Amino acid sequence: MLNRICLCLVVIGVLFSFGDLANSKTLFADDFEGDAVGKVPKNFEKYDHAHNNVALEVEVAKDPEGESGNVVHQFSYGYYIPQATGIANWTDWIWEWDWMWSENGFPGTAFRLTGGEYYHISPRDDNLNVGFWYWNGAWNQKGALVGYDFGLDTWNRFQVIANGDQFTLKIKRRDDATPFSEIKPLLEAKDDTLEKGPLSVGGTNTDSWVDNFIVGETEADLTFPVEPAGKLATTWGTLKNQD
Repeated sequence: MLNRICLCLVVIGVLFSFGDLANSKTLFADDFEGDAVGKVPKNFEKYDHAHNNVALEVEVAKDPEGESGNVVHQFSYGYYIPQATGIANWTDWIWEWDWMWSENGFPGTAFRLTGGEYYHISPRDDNLNVGFWYWNGAWNQKGALVGYDFGLDTWNRFQVIANGDQFTLKIKRRDDATPFSEIKPLLEAKDDTLEKGPLSVGGTNTDSWVDNFIVGETEADLTFPVEPAGKLATTWGTLKNQD
């Protein structure tokens, strides 16, 4: 009798686990392969706010390192956000993308965009440190800078996790096959000012390139769908033309 009760509890637990997975989802994914070179990526739009009224130049290009297909080339300062249903209400998520720049500068991100306020993770112009800030008309740094050798003309894979007032950053080289689940956080920060909003990678005063941009509710959601051209569904570790 006891064994049957234990078995029932195990089965119920498994069902609940599958239920959680079924309710999770990919919020947005774009590898830019369906975009025309020289054009603005069709699944992104400029963030509509006076703070973002600068002339950000964004266009689809071929990977300058020849490691991938289409990528997004950014050369100015400002933010483009995904055209995604409900993005204004995004709260908790896991976000990954590939990122590269050609010279020292201040490449940056913006997330939980709320009017002119946002959270900001940005490498520094020494190309050896990265930090976390809250922007509300002034830069409010949260925690200390942490070290990472980004390299120039080097593709890195970034992962940011937003969970309530907790934020986690992990980074590795794009060709590193180690799952992020096995990589220690590089930076952890806490702030409860902003609760929801869109996200963007851009905000840079130097040439930068972005690829394989994906947001999900869980790490299992970070999978690209089948494309009309026949590209198979794949996780980030086998994206595009990587070995």
